[in-house]
Amino acid sequence: MRRVGFGVVALGLVFATTPAVHANPLSTKESPDRQITLLTGDRVVVDNGRARQVIPGRGRDGMAFSVHRTADHLYVIPADALRAVASGQVDRRLFDIRTLTDFGYAGRDTVPLIVTGSGATRVAAEGRTLSSIDGVAYDAAKGDAWRTLTTTRGVSRIWLDGKRKAVLDHSVPQIGAPAAWAAGYTGAGVKVAVIDTGVDQTHPDLANQQLAEANFSGTPDNADHYGHGTHVASIVAGTGAKSGGRYRGVADGAGILDAKVLDDNGSGQDSWIIAGMEWAVEQGADIANLSLGGTDTPEIDPLEEAVNELSASSGTLFVVAAGNSFGDGTIGSPGSADAALTVGAVDREDELADFSSRGPRVGDGAIKPDVTAPGVDIVAALHSDGTVGEPVEPGYTALSGTSMATPHVAGAAALLAQQHPDYTGQQLKELLSASASPHADLTAFQQGAGRIDVARAITQTVTTDPANVSIGKVEWPHDDDVPVTRSVTYTNDGDAAVTLALSLDTTAPQGMFSLGADEVTVPAGGTAEVQVTADAGAGEADGYFSAAVVATEGDSVTRTPVALDREVESYDLTIDSIDATGAPASGYNMLVVGLDNSTFQAPYDEDGSVTLRLPKGQYLIDDIVSTAGGEDRSYGLLVQPVLVLDEDTAVTFDARTAKPVRVTPPAEATLSIADLGYSMVTDIGSMSSAFLTDDLGLVNTAHVGAPVPGTAFTGKVNTQWTGADGSFYGLAWFPHGTMPTGFSKVVTDAELATVTSELGATTPDRTGGKVSFPFPAEGDGFVFGVAEEVTLPGKRVEHLTTDGVRWQGQLTQNDGEKVEAQLTSPFESYQAGVSYVRPFNHAVFGPTMTDDGFPGGWVYRVGDQLVVSPALYGDKAGNAGQSVLSSAKFELYRDGQPIASGDQAGGSAEVPKQDGEYRAVVTTTRPREVFGLSTGVTVAWTFHSSYVDDETVVPLPVSAIRFTPDLDAANSAQAGVRFLVPVWLQHNGTGAVDRPRTLSVEASYDEGATWQEVETPMNMVAQLDHPADAASVSLRATATDAAGNSVTQTVIRAYTLRK
Repeated sequence: MRRVGFGVVALGLVFATTPAVHANPLSTKESPDRQITLLTGDRVVVDNGRARQVIPGRGRDGMAFSVHRTADHLYVIPADALRAVASGQVDRRLFDIRTLTDFGYAGRDTVPLIVTGSGATRVAAEGRTLSSIDGVAYDAAKGDAWRTLTTTRGVSRIWLDGKRKAVLDHSVPQIGAPAAWAAGYTGAGVKVAVIDTGVDQTHPDLANQQLAEANFSGTPDNADHYGHGTHVASIVAGTGAKSGGRYRGVADGAGILDAKVLDDNGSGQDSWIIAGMEWAVEQGADIANLSLGGTDTPEIDPLEEAVNELSASSGTLFVVAAGNSFGDGTIGSPGSADAALTVGAVDREDELADFSSRGPRVGDGAIKPDVTAPGVDIVAALHSDGTVGEPVEPGYTALSGTSMATPHVAGAAALLAQQHPDYTGQQLKELLSASASPHADLTAFQQGAGRIDVARAITQTVTTDPANVSIGKVEWPHDDDVPVTRSVTYTNDGDAAVTLALSLDTTAPQGMFSLGADEVTVPAGGTAEVQVTADAGAGEADGYFSAAVVATEGDSVTRTPVALDREVESYDLTIDSIDATGAPASGYNMLVVGLDNSTFQAPYDEDGSVTLRLPKGQYLIDDIVSTAGGEDRSYGLLVQPVLVLDEDTAVTFDARTAKPVRVTPPAEATLSIADLGYSMVTDIGSMSSAFLTDDLGLVNTAHVGAPVPGTAFTGKVNTQWTGADGSFYGLAWFPHGTMPTGFSKVVTDAELATVTSELGATTPDRTGGKVSFPFPAEGDGFVFGVAEEVTLPGKRVEHLTTDGVRWQGQLTQNDGEKVEAQLTSPFESYQAGVSYVRPFNHAVFGPTMTDDGFPGGWVYRVGDQLVVSPALYGDKAGNAGQSVLSSAKFELYRDGQPIASGDQAGGSAEVPKQDGEYRAVVTTTRPREVFGLSTGVTVAWTFHSSYVDDETVVPLPVSAIRFTPDLDAANSAQAGVRFLVPVWLQHNGTGAVDRPRTLSVEASYDEGATWQEVETPMNMVAQLDHPADAASVSLRATATDAAGNSVTQTVIRAYTLRK
């Protein structure tokens, strides 16, 4: 037999903080197995969010893979990229399945890259040059490009060219702009770049505002077909002409430089944005507005680098949205750049908008945002061709977001740039920050200096450098903390000396912040320094604290935010990795995971030793240490499930302590895969690891530390073999409490169950891929398998271990490498010495509600989110099934009113907390030439639902009607005879099967054109009279369960008739 889709070695770790649920329903463009190709050419098969198989790319047989999953990411990193990813040379996102999918890169033959360094032009001669970061952007061919990138000298960094998104009349007076207008400042002569989705020059408010335009978005034209950029531009510099001045922008005298860097859906690649920034600088932009962003990381990404470099080299002020992620530590990039003037959002009462991203900045705890501005229900220009926003009156729409707050600040900067034409962008930033109006109840990490105040800014003569002071982290313990002092330089741009009275505005503990003076005199046109001291030893509580240095002279107020991180009880953890020769390891893949906190780190240093600073707590350490040996490489899998960190600690992971794994089948067989690892469940989530190889001689294992009581930690030895006779041996063990330090087992036939999978066929000339996955009888499991190619129809004989193991089978129908359908069995435990027969791929195909381990089943609710993700093409045996589709439609109603719809085989909606009657309808068809049977399936459920909490996944009371007739091997029945079709109701969440409370069934012999009602004795069986001249039977039924929930289900061409 031929193995289908297995990478010779795979390494894996999963960390999930929320219960697993079924993946999004399929669209007509998707294959049931969702294959994703990496930059390296390797393919990853994902099933319901789980990586199940890895298929090496061309010429990469024997490649190893590191796999780990968090609540937000699924990384699959080939072994030849591990070191480069760990060192930061290669962007980890290039191997994040979820990021690639979200960006729309998963199914492409190319992947967009940004390559930096002197060798960048050699690998991408035809790419787009990005001089601000010494880089080149280009679309790299998956597979071939990896070889070029890793063999070309002078390549410093390889980044995924990721995507950023637009971060969606009272507001202009709110920031004091009319005072600037009254003083004669309109932004005249100032150039403001709107780096966005384009600007509608035909809108009356923007008809004469644009100075130049350029398109970097990859779309055919520069027009704004989304509407975001037009809205932003009119906040900056709209004239309000269409509204008689009511919706006048902040600086209507400014000129607009229109750089289209986001596509017509409001998203754009990093390289497009950088190119637009560089163009804006070349055009002489004084201010650049970026109402866009994405997730920040501790490292400096290309967008942050470009903001910093262009700010320093040109003096342009980059005003950037903070983001709309609403939680602490969620400032987006490039708003996270040092040089950016980062803007949060407030409402018309100056209360922080609930969506506005907050600091501290990821990585170093710095203060961000810098300022805030109005960003809630902002009315501005609506592009007639745009898709964002509904009109509030002709030509205008109201939008909310830090996207709307940002152009208020850009416009304010334009007013000040007209007033101070010699000011650099940094000076404008300092002025806007120094003159801001704070909210008394907000910290510096929520508002920076406060909401901008243009009326104050135009009279302000004193600013500070820096605009804010971030002390950073002060290490625990705090009984011997040394106060940290920083200098704040006051600059007086006025004609007379000023004496500033200094004070602190803070709710921090007494003595945590102090000043070196009560007042300071700043000479005209000169500077003066003041010392600000932070003493983390003050107070008892740990965490983030902030203050503002307030300098006043009469009505003039200058504010400088100050903040520090008073570290919680933490300790140094030093981990040394030693390879099998006794030398410090340079090739290792380490993960440190908090068992009672959110720590998730992958530390690496080429000298084999890393030191982490971590909060007091419990940690799992997973270290895979590789050792070179000629052309081969061995792997030591070492795991310490629980390390208690309550003092400075040093541990060593020595590959020499790991022992071999040996399994001997009862008959001659070849190892297909060995899957070695563990799973662990904690109060805050679950995590699992897997190391896969087809050569047990390459891997040794070791458990470090004490065993873990109970079933929280479960080890795994999962080996799968192909017998000389073509049969399958699944030999798996799941010891609780330990990852075995070595393992040796000689298996006998008496220890095994024999399961014969009888595999049907719906279409000639198709092959199948059969795979079996073992899971522990108790505890959590994360397993891989190998798909063996099988003939359809056909059978596979499987010999399976039984002690503490349950099995799940899966069959795919394939056309070459394309997966057309997939069937997955429920979990089942077997008895040693007993033979079983388990059929797959036999009609009738239709909805099933198999219990497959997902807590919410197939239709569920979490908080206010109602999700419908059914398996519509399960088989007679009850194996849950998915299929490629020709068409799909989803409709959801509440109390008779439509609330959601889409072109997928399911969907979701946010629903009210109150109880309501819901009706969910899913209608699909699939290609007749591919399947022949069940070419159309429609299901409609009616049920009640009300609020459940956000932490619990609750299955909803829906059921599937199961038709289980006795058909021949060709899925046919005799024409011209009476025929009985048993009918059952299978319940969501449990998979239990029982008799419907009420049942009506109709049959069609012309593929649904006409229907005939049939008798249903005892609500258990449908009694059909097959016409002698009919070719197929379609079935439609309506049933209710004991609680009165109803389901109506239609299957076109449920089975065929033979003469």
